[in-house]
Amino acid sequence: METRGIFHQQLDELYLDVLKMANITVEILRMTMSAFAGLDKGAAQAIIDGDDEVDDFVVKIEDIVIELLATQAPVAIDLRRIIVIMRLSQHLERVADLCVNICKATVSLEGYSLSPWIAEDMDEMFKRSTSMLVHAVESFKEEDEDMAAELYEMDDPVDRINRKFLTMTNKESEEELELIIRTVMVARFLERIADHAVDMGEEVRYMVTGEFVT
Repeated sequence: METRGIFHQQLDELYLDVLKMANITVEILRMTMSAFAGLDKGAAQAIIDGDDEVDDFVVKIEDIVIELLATQAPVAIDLRRIIVIMRLSQHLERVADLCVNICKATVSLEGYSLSPWIAEDMDEMFKRSTSMLVHAVESFKEEDEDMAAELYEMDDPVDRINRKFLTMTNKESEEELELIIRTVMVARFLERIADHAVDMGEEVRYMVTGEFVT
């Protein structure tokens, strides 16, 4: 096979790997949502124990990227696509790490129960963060700059719910206040997941336009 044919074959492999990694990460986030909603220590521990799968993808993707940059000297859109794929894999790894952090917090909450308002707000944060992550991945697949830019507005409700936990603590009982303090940490992790989705959108816009978003 000629050199350019090998290059495009490797680029296709890179593309498919980051999409597989994205699908796994989205599923981890959904399982994390379920584990937290039920304060399921066993389900949370299983997610913690399975963290290596995402890490393995990052190593594989970075190895391929290094090889392509060293041997093929890609330019223009191909170069941007390779760089963005590597950056997306790093964002996805951090999202998976944040899921592990949420699961560790879930394990520490064993014996508690979530009050309705906490359960409702956390469920919305999980769903919105998951939707943003899926949206970021879809914008990459479609190479859609406008779709990627929509992530900024999608992030606002996540930030608003996160702030709500800090403003409602004085309305709850002392027992529930302790639970809220622990839950605030989880809300912060979800806010960071949403931020990673926004950053992924910025990477997509760079890939499409060649311009950094400021």
